Amino acid sequence: MIKSFLDLEVYKESFQLSIEIEELLKSYPSSEKFLLSDQMKRASRSIPAQIAEGYARRESIKDFQRYIRDCTGESNEMINHLLLSKHKRYIKKLGYAYELIERYTRLCKKLTNLKNNWQNFR
Repeated sequence: MIKSFLDLEVYKESFQLSIEIEELLKSYPSSEKFLLSDQMKRASRSIPAQIAEGYARRESIKDFQRYIRDCTGESNEMINHLLLSKHKRYIKKLGYAYELIERYTRLCKKLTNLKNNWQNFR
């Protein structure tokens, strides 16, 4: 039973990812502080925030779907940033970049499923 946005699996997963991204960014070079790090922080934080905001507008299917679609866009942006981070060798832990990319890819699929089937979840 979904009683609040806190009950949504996509919210929980995106919130956890945003916490992990913030920790990861602490190891990025200071030259990226206002570039890649800032973009990643904003994109990762945006996803759970937009899920929460979209949930508040869930009575309007179109509004809710728009928020969830935007979350999918932010998730795709994170995949791009993680690929760039991997290319620049900012992520030191072996396999961690691929793990994060896979988690954001799964999140995109879940967000799309939620957007397309919201009536069944209510």
